[in-house]
Formats: sequence, structure tokens, C-alpha cells
Amino acid sequence: MNPFARFLGIRNAAVASPLADRSHLETAVWAHLLDNAAHLPVSRADAMSVAAAAKGRHLIAGAIGRLPLIGMTGARITPDQPAILTQPEDGRPRSQTLTWIVDHLMWYGVAYLVITQRAAATDGGRPRRVVWVPMWNASVDTSTGALVAAWGKKIDPADVIRIDGPHEGLLTFAADRIRAARRLDHAALVASTNPVPQLELHQTSGTPLNAEDARALVAAYESQRKQTGVSYTNQSIETKVHGANSEHLLIDGRKAAALDLARAMGLPSWAVDAPAEGQSMTYTNVPARARELIDYTFAPYMSSITDRLSMDDVLPRGQWCRFDTDPLLHDDFAARMASYKTAVESGVYTVDDLRARELGTPLEESATA
Repeated sequence: MNPFARFLGIRNAAVASPLADRSHLETAVWAHLLDNAAHLPVSRADAMSVAAAAKGRHLIAGAIGRLPLIGMTGARITPDQPAILTQPEDGRPRSQTLTWIVDHLMWYGVAYLVITQRAAATDGGRPRRVVWVPMWNASVDTSTGALVAAWGKKIDPADVIRIDGPHEGLLTFAADRIRAARRLDHAALVASTNPVPQLELHQTSGTPLNAEDARALVAAYESQRKQTGVSYTNQSIETKVHGANSEHLLIDGRKAAALDLARAMGLPSWAVDAPAEGQSMTYTNVPARARELIDYTFAPYMSSITDRLSMDDVLPRGQWCRFDTDPLLHDDFAARMASYKTAVESGVYTVDDLRARELGTPLEESATA
């Protein structure tokens, strides 16, 4: 046990929930004092400092964030779209709100919204506007997971919309993977700032060179190599090759760590630029890869959001919402036009429906804009 921990009377320091409010600096301080960093919580800042984890977050949260939320009544699109779906927060675009909700579902396994504006009581008093609560500004009852305060102020439980994710959060179940990736990144950084010489001129005989003569020999050798790629040493100087920098920068280990993080995030290896052996990085079929991401990676987060927002305390009974994934699945223009022609001829869509898909507004609205 660390002597300082023994002095404090700490035998097994309790590990706080990843839902608890704490700073990155606090975690670092306790890790140094108690020598038990392997058992301390991993912070979001720790995770985002790993390139593969950051790319996975940006891909998942960013892609879902750009998708429209569509209100439905039965099988038809609701004519007057609920405000909470079109712009949940005042002063913040819908895409930003959704991006941060998905971010928190990924890292913490939960996201909290606080209702700031409701419809009139005659309309059911359902929420019209909310504010997303960052976890670092939230106080959570760790026994129940309930939000009790935000920005230091108590919150009425009736004003909280809690969105639970598909898992307990990467900071919990993938903490060891994140720590391992950070250790490898740190080791590579140390190696890059203190590189092992790739080539050594080793004197094997004769009077040892003084420092000045040794520097002159190295400079002459390096200069000749740069000019012609060929150099000469006499029999008292041996050339030793120590290997390529890639060996010292732990390329294989960092690639393996990136693959582990991709698996934890539910991403294919190509999504974090770390293809498995034999896999290609060439994107031969972008729509197919987008469909792969939607079905196997995005869908659990999307369902967590739409299922919660479709509950009767948010949308009226009989209404529900879904994400429109078309922006991620666009084929080339010719293929889309051929599909649209078939859809119109079969009566599935009208021309205005398809114009709205392509341009974002139906003909009547664009004509009067």
C-alpha cells in the first residue's frame, strides 16, 4: 500500500461512479497519491485524448446528430412537427443537441434533459423546449441514477427527461482499454521525444576519439550520406543499425489498442483507420458501409433517443418519432433518380415528397419563401 494512503487510513479507496461530478485534475492527483490509477475512474477527457476513441466519438455522435428527427402520427408524418423535435434547445441547433446527447450515451450511458418550456395545460403541458445537462455540471444520485441538481441548482424530478443508453457507458466497461491505449500513446510520445539513434558509428580500435572529433566524424558521415547515399568508414569504425523508428513508436501495439476500442464502440475496424489483417481501407461502396454503421453501430443509440422521446410524457399518445437516415444513405444522383421514378409511379411517394427529400422543403413552401 502507498505510505501516504496508509497514513490517511485508506485501505481500499472507494471508486466513484462515472456519473459523479469530478474534474480531470482531481483524478490525476489521486492517481499520483494512492498509486492505484488502474482502479480509478477514467474521465471523458482521458478517453478523448486517444485518437481512435475521439474519431469513434466524432463518427457516431456527429453522424447521428446531423439526422433529422421526424414526428409521426400512426404511419404518417405529423403535419405540425413538435418543437421539441425540430429544435429541442433555445439558441442551439438541433444537430448540436443530438450530438451531445449521443456523446453522453456513449461515454456515460445516460443523458439528461431539463424541461425549460411546456405547452399550455390545455394542450397537455408537454415539453416544447429543453436544455441538455453536461455531466460535469450534473449532480446525480449514484444509487438511483436520478438527476438531483444541475449547475448547482436543485431540479424538480418532473422536469427531467432521462435518456438511458444501450449500455453502461464506455468509461465504465471499456476503462481498461482506454487506459491501455493512453499508456501506449504516452510511451510512443516519450520515444518520439527521446529517439533511439537509427544508426551508430561505433569505434572498435585505435585511440578513442574525443568529443570534438566524434562530432566531426558524425557530421561528415551524415553529409556524405545525404549527398550520394554512399559513405566510407575505416576498419576502426563499425556501423551499427538499430532499426526503424516505427519499432520504437509501438505502431503494432497502438494499432491493436485502436482495434480494441473500435470493438468496444461497436465500430468496424476501418472506421478508426485500423483495418484488421487483410482488410482494405478503400471505400468501394459508401452506401453499403453507411448501412453497416446504421444497422450495427448507430441503431442502439438512435433507438434509445427515439423510444424515450416517443413516450407519452413527451409526445401525445398515438405520436412517435424516428430518425430519417436518408442523408447518410444517398446513392449517386442517377441511382436516386431511377429509384424516385419507380416510387412515384408506384404511388409510394409524390413528387413533392421527393423534392422535400432532396432539397429540404416542399414546392409550396419554397415558392412562398
